[in-house]
Amino acid sequence: MFSESISSPNDLQSLHSFLVLGGGSSGDSSAKLLTSLGKRVILADRFPEKANHSLYEKVLSDNEPQEVLPGIDCIIKSPGILPDHLVLQRALEKKIPIVSEIALGRIFYKGPLIGITGTDGKSTTTALTFHLLKSQFPNAKMGGNIGVPFTSFCLEKLDLVVLELSSYQLDDSPNLKLTASALLNLASDHLERHKTMEAYALAKWKIQNVSDPKHNCFANPQFFQYTPFEKPNYANLHFVGENQSYFVSQNPDLVHTPNFVYDASRFPLKGKHNLMNLCFAISIAEVMGVSQTQIQTQLGTFQGLPHRFQTVSISNPNPQYANVRFINDSKSTNLHSMLSGISGFQKGDPIYLLLGGIPKTEPIEPLVKRWKELECPLFVFGKAKDIWGQRLNEVGLPVFYYDTVELLVSDLKNKMDEMETKKEQKEKHLTVLFSPAGASFDLYKNFEERGNHFVRLVNETFGLPNQ
Repeated sequence: MFSESISSPNDLQSLHSFLVLGGGSSGDSSAKLLTSLGKRVILADRFPEKANHSLYEKVLSDNEPQEVLPGIDCIIKSPGILPDHLVLQRALEKKIPIVSEIALGRIFYKGPLIGITGTDGKSTTTALTFHLLKSQFPNAKMGGNIGVPFTSFCLEKLDLVVLELSSYQLDDSPNLKLTASALLNLASDHLERHKTMEAYALAKWKIQNVSDPKHNCFANPQFFQYTPFEKPNYANLHFVGENQSYFVSQNPDLVHTPNFVYDASRFPLKGKHNLMNLCFAISIAEVMGVSQTQIQTQLGTFQGLPHRFQTVSISNPNPQYANVRFINDSKSTNLHSMLSGISGFQKGDPIYLLLGGIPKTEPIEPLVKRWKELECPLFVFGKAKDIWGQRLNEVGLPVFYYDTVELLVSDLKNKMDEMETKKEQKEKHLTVLFSPAGASFDLYKNFEERGNHFVRLVNETFGLPNQ
């Protein structure tokens, strides 16, 4: 579907009229770039009334291909648009080239480019890789699926770029010719688009460029359980995990590469899954020429990402709840991500687990199994209460349901106060973990809005009024 004939700025010279299919941040960024180059840009979107009309010559609904395609020389597809969209099908019939936003950025940016993908941990690993590389490449930038469109800075003269790449973006971008890449993991997710795990894996596999001997790809060997081919053998394909040359160990926390052993005791993100993310980041930093000393120095200064296992800071904390730690993990949008986050907890650890949103197409049994191990109360909000409720009720452990996060947090406080009054408060160091394991769109625009709302509710509910 996607054109590989447009690979340089010169290839765009003869193209004058562009259709951005699907607005949003990536579509709008593409429009700004193309307009700056003197191109005519129109938008076709599901909700044209919500579009930023100032960026486009014309804004139309995407329902009518016969209205939006006449006179169009090229289509820029936003990642959220499904491949079977009618406009795309008609464009193929008319032989109109189709390019993704990421591929458009790659046409202009010719410097070193790092790509990171995986079902879980890719945002953290992208930010961590960028953090380690900045010591060697001070004029570097980070973008992609992490929230900054590649096309918003692809014209800049940069030392290096690190991109988080989703399966949607990779599926739309046949050959990004990356300098180095990482395939962190694969678990059931986005099957509403990819349909099968094999198709999902093949989309992710597009991140590698192992045919180029200068490219280095780091992959979790478990990824190849889902591919239609066996684990390949390339000199520039390196495996990260147990019994591999790149691996982690705990107690003490160490990251092992073929060249060095790194002390991760000062690394602020805990848990084996975060050590694995760190291992991938270190591996890429090494092949990009960052010294062992530089990497080791940077390990203790990483700040993490908002909404990813972030301890909530209460501006005016109520001493009654001094032993309660609230964690905002709103970026957890599937069960695999949530389960990775709680991997460090054991039976008997005081934890309240807050789940909700719109569950993905994935089996619930791994959640049930882990819940039985922890025996902790579950607090479930949004559509998840209807989708998961029957199975959770069968387990026989404490589970509470709420329509909204406001109602959940309010009742959480009531339960804590009630236990304190009855002197049954055994949770001396209670962890309240907001790790929804579902998409946010039932109640919020995105996981950021959901996480910010949770943080605000915690401050309002468990803090003292400002005097």
